[in-house]
Amino acid sequence: MISVENTKEVFKETLSKSENPTQVILSGGKQQLARIGKNTVYQNMLNKEYTLKVQVADYKKVGNASTNRFYGEDVEKAIHNATFIARHQAQDPDWEGFLNVDDEIVDDKFYCKDTMDSCFEEKLEELNEIFIDAKQKNVEIAGAFSHGDSISAIGNQNGMFRYHVNTDCDFTFSIMTPNGGTGWSEFHSHRLADINPKELYRVSLEKALLSENPIEIDGGEYTVILEPPAVQSLLFFLGYAGFGGLGVQEKRSFFSEKFGEKVFGDNISISDNFAFDQSFGAPFDYDGIRKSSLNIMDKGVFNTPVFDRVTARKMNKVDTGHALPYPSRSGPLPLNLCLSGGESSVDEMVKSTKKGILVTRFFYDNLIDPGQLTLTGMTRDGTFLIEDGKLVSGIKNMRYNESLPRIFNSIIALSKQCWSLRGFGRLSVPAIKVEGFSFSS
Repeated sequence: MISVENTKEVFKETLSKSENPTQVILSGGKQQLARIGKNTVYQNMLNKEYTLKVQVADYKKVGNASTNRFYGEDVEKAIHNATFIARHQAQDPDWEGFLNVDDEIVDDKFYCKDTMDSCFEEKLEELNEIFIDAKQKNVEIAGAFSHGDSISAIGNQNGMFRYHVNTDCDFTFSIMTPNGGTGWSEFHSHRLADINPKELYRVSLEKALLSENPIEIDGGEYTVILEPPAVQSLLFFLGYAGFGGLGVQEKRSFFSEKFGEKVFGDNISISDNFAFDQSFGAPFDYDGIRKSSLNIMDKGVFNTPVFDRVTARKMNKVDTGHALPYPSRSGPLPLNLCLSGGESSVDEMVKSTKKGILVTRFFYDNLIDPGQLTLTGMTRDGTFLIEDGKLVSGIKNMRYNESLPRIFNSIIALSKQCWSLRGFGRLSVPAIKVEGFSFSS
């Protein structure tokens, strides 16, 4: 990891070489990745890469250029290219300029030293016993296991300096059986010690064996239990198409005219919280603005989208610190969404269901109507029929066509436990139980 001192040194040298207003962004990190296939680790990689992005402004024209070499001619070339691009750009009337503050933020709250100091190979050794068991059961494992760290740092000639580092670990496990069964499990954390490969294997194996020889059922409305990877898909699109300030300002968002209105059920509260343990986000945005933790939705009432400087000015609101790297056609977006959990669990949801469907995750999700937040997609890696409170059979994968407002108004239970999963940024999601979820086929 590049230290605070070394980052400041890189920024100082880079900024001193530019005659125009300039901002620099340093990103990257170190990652060790193991790919799993056919019950063996077939690829083990170590990647360490950092990128320095130079942003040069010529009045209201901005140019960007990048380099992965931080000294001498390479930095000078990046500045030259960014300056050249800026001069030949059209003016941007919404350009706010680089942040004019002389202060710094240094954040390492979610950097786990034990994660980086731990021996990756020891974790992989835990897989040997799993591979032996998988071969004995005649099932095939695929997946990926990674851990590493990342940095996001920003500086400009006005004295603004921002620095954030965090660690990141994840394990995805997919199991396939000879009779068409598939199972999936995953876990993410900034602490490597949180990941238990044997438990993930147990979960995905149970799903794969139960989903063998799946039956086919008709489309229609069902009581549906969505496990966290499936909920992740819904929350991702809710944030991307619904909670961004630009979409709200341009009246493209479902929430554009709904400030202070009750739009979802009483049990739905959604925040954007960079400081939450399962979100582990940066405390600043790509303009260098200090990020606010927001209650976007409280007990079904829509409070606010997220803003950057441009959308906040146009809507006479306060900048919440959610700018993406300039230029961003999508405007500000929430990167650390948290759907608050409830008091239930997946087992309790299943036991209380007379007839329904359990979905492990979705795939090929897409927006049909962004303004109405209508989605389509497919189930994958474990879809099960529930009868009399028990999982009785696997089901062939089904296509859904649903609107997010309808789903979030039909949730009758949420799990107490939430999972950290990747979305646009990082999400914290529980499992949910929905009445009248619609499958088209």
